[in-house]
Amino acid sequence: MSRTVSLVLAGRGLRALGDGCISLTLPLYLLALGYSPLRVGLIATATLVGSAVLSLAVGVGAARIGHRRALLGAALLMLATGIAFAGVQALWPLVVVAFVGTLNPSSGDVSVFLPLEHAVLSDAVTPERRTHAFARYSLVGAVCGAVGALLAGAPELLSQRLRLPLPTALLSTFVLYAVLGLAT
Repeated sequence: MSRTVSLVLAGRGLRALGDGCISLTLPLYLLALGYSPLRVGLIATATLVGSAVLSLAVGVGAARIGHRRALLGAALLMLATGIAFAGVQALWPLVVVAFVGTLNPSSGDVSVFLPLEHAVLSDAVTPERRTHAFARYSLVGAVCGAVGALLAGAPELLSQRLRLPLPTALLSTFVLYAVLGLAT
């Protein structure tokens, strides 16, 4: 396996870990802040629409700037998204961050990373090895996403053990998301 494929798989795993955790804790955090289900849905919708718009924009421009730069930019955006969600609680700033950021409120990967990594994988392996590479890519994403979903229970344990308010404990998931963006 080439270094490029290894790096793509590592990035996929780190990101899936964060996505698995955030997909469960984002609505819990927003509800703990006192947001109505309608406002939680608004923020979740903003993440999905923003991901679609950003993916289209990157699809058009990635060839010009290069896949490596586009992936680095997306990783920095992931870092910034985690920091912003950890530091902002007002509705409209959260909607804006959700739209321009990389949060993924679903169990599947719908982020800007997906088309970029697919393009890199396609270029990095021979046609005979593509199925194998994409199978590994999917497996890494599924396993790491499941581990991330398991981590979603950690804030409640932190809240109970350290006697923290639940919203404060849930902020740890956004800090984790930012750290995973930096590592990516």
